Amino acid sequence: MDATTPYNGAITREQFLMRETRVVAQLRLDEGLTDQQIVSRVVEQNLFQYPTERELKSISRACARRLSALSDDPATREELTRLIAHGMPDQARQANLYAVMRTYRVAWEFMVSLVGARYRNREDDLPRRDIAAFLEQLRTQDSKVASWSDATLNKIRQVLTNCLVECSMYDRKAERLCPVFLDFTLEQAIRTNSDEVCLPAFNCLN
Repeated sequence: MDATTPYNGAITREQFLMRETRVVAQLRLDEGLTDQQIVSRVVEQNLFQYPTERELKSISRACARRLSALSDDPATREELTRLIAHGMPDQARQANLYAVMRTYRVAWEFMVSLVGARYRNREDDLPRRDIAAFLEQLRTQDSKVASWSDATLNKIRQVLTNCLVECSMYDRKAERLCPVFLDFTLEQAIRTNSDEVCLPAFNCLN
C-alpha cells in the first residue's frame, strides 16, 4: 500500500461484502465478464437481493475494484480471484480481507500497525478502546481523516472489527484476537506482491 494513497471513508458503506465479492469474482472468472457487464448482470438479476438499483450498481463496482486491487500481476490477481470465487470459506474470507486491505488505506494500516503488532508481540488483547485510539491517532495525522465525524470513525471501527470477526480472527465479546493460520496460496501471493509487511496481520511471523 502506497503511503500517499488517500484515506477513503467508503468502507463505512461497502464493508466486508464476502457474499457479494464472491458473486462478482465468479462472474469475472467463470464467465469472463467485463466490469460493466458484471454490473449489468447484477442489476438485471438482482444477484445481491438489494432493494435498489443504485445499491446494486455501487456495491458491484466496489467488489470489482477490490478484485482488481488484489495484485498488479495478472496471474496472481487471477489466482486470488479464484480463491474468493471457489475457495473454501476460510480461504475466501482471508483473500477478501486482503482485498479490503489493498483497497482501503485505513484497513491496511489497521491490520499492519495494530493487529499485526499484537500478533507479532504475542499479545491477543485488542479492546475496542485501542481500535478507537488508533483511529483517533490517524485523525491527528491526516487532514482527510480529521474531517470525518465521530459517527464516521465509530462506524469504521465497527467495520474493521467485523472484518476480523468474519475471518474468525477476533472474539468480539472477549475483545481478543484469535489464533489464525494463513492460507498457503494467499501467503505466496502476498510475497509475490512484495507485501510481506502485512504477513504478521495474519499471524504469519516467519
